[in-house]
Amino acid sequence: MMVILLNCVTLGMYQPCENIDCSSQRCQILQAFDAMIYIFFAVEMVVKMVALGIFGRRCYLGDTWNRLDFFIVMAG
Repeated sequence: MMVILLNCVTLGMYQPCENIDCSSQRCQILQAFDAMIYIFFAVEMVVKMVALGIFGRRCYLGDTWNRLDFFIVMAG
């Protein structure tokens, strides 16, 4: 839950119209946090896939919420 909150805070701190090329230190730090958060969610997804399996009735993609999670991580 804390990672989701951190993600919301960092997204709220972005100022894409002010710094298009992301040359400021603030923007680079936010990009680093964004990369770490993405890696965290991707690792979480892979661990759940290994633990539950990928296909089948009681597997990772058998649950609707996990399908949404899979789509969001893949789109990220």
